[in-house]
Amino acid sequence: MPVRILVIAMLVVAGAGCTGGASSTDTAPPSSASPLPTTNIDAKIVPGVWTYDLRGLKATFTWKDGPPALTVKNGSGIEVGAPAIYVVTQDQKRVDGSLDGSVPLTDGANAQYIVTFPPDLQRSDVGLVVLELGDENWGALAPKVIEG
Repeated sequence: MPVRILVIAMLVVAGAGCTGGASSTDTAPPSSASPLPTTNIDAKIVPGVWTYDLRGLKATFTWKDGPPALTVKNGSGIEVGAPAIYVVTQDQKRVDGSLDGSVPLTDGANAQYIVTFPPDLQRSDVGLVVLELGDENWGALAPKVIEG
């Protein structure tokens, strides 16, 4: 008797899922929304300049004709750890930069550092530039882009 009740219950459940022969592919697709408006602009990446701007903290890493430099402006409302920077090369190697005199930055503080990398690292090797403040990785800097 319990097996018969179980079989009947399974048939009832299976029958409840039946749609009378219609399949899920027979339904009309949802109406599509209007495409988002887009505008093309002429933009250029500024070679040798990467920027960061998040929660009031701004950083710019430049590596042009002279030695690489990092500028940090702390408008975050809190003290942040000592700035540090590393790059990930195009062949996926992490290379730490050295910043002399890097100390924690109070809110409102600005600092500029000369960054030293191993002599075999060239600007053209850089794939990604990453900012650290103390023990925290704040993320990647973006290449600077300008219109025109």
